Amino acid sequence: MKILKYTYLLFLGLLVSCNGANKDKENLDFGTIRDANGYYQEGDKKFKLYTGGVFRLNETGNLKNLFPPSINHAISSRIALQIYQGLVKLNQRTLEVENLLAKSIEMNEEGTLYTFNLIDSVYFQDDACFESGKGRKVTANDFKFCYDLICSDVEGNRSSNIFLDRIVGARSHFESTSNGNFPEDGVSGIRVIDEHTLQINLTQPCSFFLKILSHAQCAVFPKEAYEKYGMEMRTKTVGTGPFVLDNMIEGNELRLVKNQNYWESDEHGNSLPYLDVIKMTFNSDKKIELTNFKKSNLDMVYQIPVDQLQEVLVSLDSAKSGGNPEFQYQSKKNGLSSVFYCFNMEKPIFKDIRVRKALNMAVDRKKITKYSLQGETAEALSGLVPTVGNYDNSNVKGFDYNPEMAQELLAEAGYPGGEGFPDIVLEISENNYLNPIVAEAIQSMLKENLGIQLKIDYTSLTVLIERFTNGISDLWGSIWIADYPDPQNFLQLFEGSTVPEKTVDENGEVVLEPSYTNPSRYKNDDFDYFYSKAVSATSDKVAIENYYKADSVLIADAAFMPIYYEHYIRLLQNNVHGFPQNALEYRDFTRVFLSKK
Repeated sequence: MKILKYTYLLFLGLLVSCNGANKDKENLDFGTIRDANGYYQEGDKKFKLYTGGVFRLNETGNLKNLFPPSINHAISSRIALQIYQGLVKLNQRTLEVENLLAKSIEMNEEGTLYTFNLIDSVYFQDDACFESGKGRKVTANDFKFCYDLICSDVEGNRSSNIFLDRIVGARSHFESTSNGNFPEDGVSGIRVIDEHTLQINLTQPCSFFLKILSHAQCAVFPKEAYEKYGMEMRTKTVGTGPFVLDNMIEGNELRLVKNQNYWESDEHGNSLPYLDVIKMTFNSDKKIELTNFKKSNLDMVYQIPVDQLQEVLVSLDSAKSGGNPEFQYQSKKNGLSSVFYCFNMEKPIFKDIRVRKALNMAVDRKKITKYSLQGETAEALSGLVPTVGNYDNSNVKGFDYNPEMAQELLAEAGYPGGEGFPDIVLEISENNYLNPIVAEAIQSMLKENLGIQLKIDYTSLTVLIERFTNGISDLWGSIWIADYPDPQNFLQLFEGSTVPEKTVDENGEVVLEPSYTNPSRYKNDDFDYFYSKAVSATSDKVAIENYYKADSVLIADAAFMPIYYEHYIRLLQNNVHGFPQNALEYRDFTRVFLSKK
């Protein structure tokens, strides 16, 4: 991929501006690191605060969509959450839910009625969608509009499952809009009490409801922008967040600039955010990314190439022993990310549980993580869900490596030694540097242990998602990074009720509608029962017990192929502060700052 290169001055002075950011560049100090009031405490160290500067980072995949209801992609979500905001957010260090645009939140004793009182001083970013071009104040009606839209069958909505069977009236509203009828009052369970008060009535208690609201899909945007731009909101953004999308060259780079009208200040009276600019490049080559970091052309690297990890760690240890590390090293052993392969349950070969179990038992996960991935990940010897909060995934017994049993099962299914096994294709996204390493290791194991010739097809993430949601793919690789820290966010991927009903066309052929939440089209009554009990539980203990049972059903039924759980590694330049790591790789740049070198 060709990377456009700019000198620092050219970068600050010549990139085309939009969303009212021109006035920033009239300030000659814009982009420089400047003194601010106060200090920041980081562990046992205290650092002087600074404002300004340009934070540079790279993503190895491209963004897909920044329109909140369309966001179902980690990179897109990380970008969108700097531009958009919702009622609540996650604490970047602890992942606990905190108020954001909601000043206060009240819940009734039954846990079914939430009342949100909004902050009265929040404005949308300036944009041509407003009559005067000046952003107006956010009200409860804006949240009502956005949440009603999530519950509507409209173009670009990929978020309906988060509300449909949770909010009173959401399902009926969706069905009405599917028939072209848009009720004037919207969803009955979403009510505007007054300009600053929103009320949401749930069908049953939901212990993780506020976590859902922290996701980018639930961010607020103005009706005026939706009416003016429609699906152009993929990259035409109007939010309330600390940064404004200023410039983007699709597939190459993106530039976010400080929202000069942002509503928050810190405890020292400094306006937020501290940074002037976030510059993000898109380059899939991790080695080039690491080289640019070492040359101080990037301020951060997320995930290290397997073949360079040991070199980085040795270099860091050596520098630490001399008391002068050249960069900061951050690591999370229990990242909330699960890597697995999915079966298309509509394909005849995968309707046989013996085949699914055989494939699972023929894969040596320990060997993959130890040798192929050199210890950068943890083998998935439990279920789908990594350890999260009080959920200890060691309570779910996963698959043992047992090639002899795998051979017996495959023979029982009618394919002794792989004879007669149909041609199947493993489809893998080319956007992740670990994908080919893992796919080729598994391809080799299935050939050696079962005599199965597995073809691998590398494709873009966009094409891959299009194929598996429409039921075209046989077998595909999935990396699920949690949207919020709760087991439900993983297990929802196999909830049977989210699979669309089959239809028949005029020629009598079965038509599969897109299945966005559960692309495997997996259905199991036992799983759905335990999952339903967990999500409606009023106590954490009951919820977790049923999540264990639901995850165990997936393993017993060999509903998928768990591969590994990700470890998160970040390198930061030494002058980066206020950027703690967490198990979600959830990023909030509002209080990140750069000190003078």
